[in-house]
Amino acid sequence: MECNVGMIEQKARVLAGMAMIGVGAYYNVKWLAVVGIIPILTGMLRYCPVNEAIGYNGCSQVKTRKVKR
Repeated sequence: MECNVGMIEQKARVLAGMAMIGVGAYYNVKWLAVVGIIPILTGMLRYCPVNEAIGYNGCSQVKTRKVKR
């Protein structure tokens, strides 16, 4: 498993998963709470099989900054 989830996407996935679990728990929608685990896991592992299937790689987009000396 190679990294294919970028840092910003990772944070968004974990937050979305936590929100899904919270909403599922608040409204007693168990399936939503269970489905919320998926984005949390893909965010923590930084690997998503759907990204791989469509050929998207968020890790390859490395931003570099020039440092003035």
